[in-house]
Amino acid sequence: MRYTVVWTRAALNALADAWTQAQDRAAVTDASDRVDPELEVDPDTKRVDFYGDRLLIVDSYLHIVYRVESAARRVTVLDVWWTG
Repeated sequence: MRYTVVWTRAALNALADAWTQAQDRAAVTDASDRVDPELEVDPDTKRVDFYGDRLLIVDSYLHIVYRVESAARRVTVLDVWWTG
């Protein structure tokens, strides 16, 4: 099943902050480019529970908190942080 991935303004701002502060901006860009394709297909079966939402970690550094709305076939990215 394919889902539509939408990002909250807060998540986009957090991603922009992560990119701005990262020493390796290309790594942040590369990791973030893989988020939507990863979450478009069966997102409710992937990753781990995170306080009622889900947590996706890309390349061990980019952390994505998201919520799956199965009936609407939508994934909402709620928060982002970079640990690299």
